[in-house]
Amino acid sequence: MYESDEELHLFEPGKLTIPGNIAEEIPDVGVYFLYWATQHLRPDQARELESAVNGRRCQNGWFPLESLDSIGSSRRSWRGPLAYLARMVEKDPAIIKAWATIDLQGEAKDRIEGTANRLLFKQGHAAAATWVMAVRPQSGLSLSMLGDALYRNWEDSVSSLRPKDVAKAVKRWNR
Repeated sequence: MYESDEELHLFEPGKLTIPGNIAEEIPDVGVYFLYWATQHLRPDQARELESAVNGRRCQNGWFPLESLDSIGSSRRSWRGPLAYLARMVEKDPAIIKAWATIDLQGEAKDRIEGTANRLLFKQGHAAAATWVMAVRPQSGLSLSMLGDALYRNWEDSVSSLRPKDVAKAVKRWNR
């Protein structure tokens, strides 16, 4: 069996500050979604959607996936435009876990997967990447590879939607 000689620097994260190099490489899902979703909305509708997205951000300014947990649980939120955002990020935990644990096995892999996933849900994509890079400084993990994978996933997710779908969702959301 292949065993990695990589030295891991495991620690329990608190609230993480996002370094500039990570903020540059990891796209912000909230910014991406707002850019995509508001292109064909009236200014008042765009502001309302922007307020709904930005109101869910955590202290570090990034968009945590747990803020979408209630989307879909009520009829009103299911029909709203944030349902598109919730669908857009469905594969993100798997993408983060796969990237974070490249060449790892066993207990170390399980712990890194669990903590990275928890950070993704509590503090956002960049916080998960920040922690993984600190824990695995010798790994040679590519931040741009992770950023590209997330971006491609989001592009694939919205490629089947029409701008008028979002406009309709915003109108129904206001009823």
